[in-house]
Amino acid sequence: MKLSLEQTFYTLGITAGLFFSTLHMAHAALEIEEQNVIYIDASSDDGDESIYPENWSDQKKIRDQKYNPHNDSSQHFLSNARYFVINGKNAVRYYPLSEAANPALLYTSVGSKSYFALVQSYGAAMQPIMLKPQLPHQLKDHQLFSIQPHDKNLVLIFRSRYFHTPAEMARNIALNPNFKSYFYRTSYELIEVTPQGKILHRTQFTAPSPENGLGFGPKMNENNGEYEDSSIEYTTRTPGVYQTLNPYDIEYSYVYTHGKLTKHTEKRLLTPSERAEIKVDHGGVNAENMHDEYNKANQDRRPEPSSCLEDYWVYHDKAAAKNVHWGNPWLQRQPALYQNFLRDYANGKTYSWLQFRQHFCNAQQP
Repeated sequence: MKLSLEQTFYTLGITAGLFFSTLHMAHAALEIEEQNVIYIDASSDDGDESIYPENWSDQKKIRDQKYNPHNDSSQHFLSNARYFVINGKNAVRYYPLSEAANPALLYTSVGSKSYFALVQSYGAAMQPIMLKPQLPHQLKDHQLFSIQPHDKNLVLIFRSRYFHTPAEMARNIALNPNFKSYFYRTSYELIEVTPQGKILHRTQFTAPSPENGLGFGPKMNENNGEYEDSSIEYTTRTPGVYQTLNPYDIEYSYVYTHGKLTKHTEKRLLTPSERAEIKVDHGGVNAENMHDEYNKANQDRRPEPSSCLEDYWVYHDKAAAKNVHWGNPWLQRQPALYQNFLRDYANGKTYSWLQFRQHFCNAQQP
């Protein structure tokens, strides 16, 4: 499959001083033509006043009679984790592995804990994914880093984080003071699965330390300049030798193709401006650490209730078990309607979005 104008990627960069740790899929469409440059204030087209439904709140999407979630790029099955809450207490997040009805699923968390498992309809035939440390360091956590299309299959990319040793931290800071907030080193495990949830291959590698920016996505075909998901490439660079007349970084590339992983490294000399920059502490905000702190502070909070739009996807995917109570608060306050909802769900009944909205959503809610 070719991704001619659309590339899925995840990027971390020291230059901007911002680091992102959440599961993230960004889509960049590139169109080259001669034209006048027009500057648009994007902030004026955000939220419910936007002309783009992707920017609307769930409440606005539910109220709008013309809205179709299947045409909403923000609702793409790999864009964001889907969500339901059991008994108002335990939130379950998951990804469907295809856009088909009753797809295989990847559970990613239950409550405040990560939990990785391949699951079939109604939570049946659960196959836990056990991740093991690849380094002797103290383990911080395992994360779902990304899900990448790979020809007809998908590659689940997991990242494990480990605390740097004091000696490693001292070395990194000596190389560049901006590395003082790089608390972790990482390893990755790539698991190729079919859309039906069958595991085909598992491959691991340890990233260099520190990772000074990284990318993970379809590899560019050098013959036609297009990004193609037949190969998935990880790239980063890390300090080489700086105490020399010609200081350099080392660029790393790992390319995955259906169970085969190849590694390539190359020295890259620093430019004069880069030589100057490595001596300057920019005092950047480490968003990854901020995200960790936020999660720790909120790990015991009661989960946010689902919206009727989120319920529609869970109903469509048959992601919740039959014997649990789930659904948005308004629906659960309608006893007869709620019993019909659970009965139809357990019986495998299907609804289009318009039908579901008419039957089970409060379209008049503010």
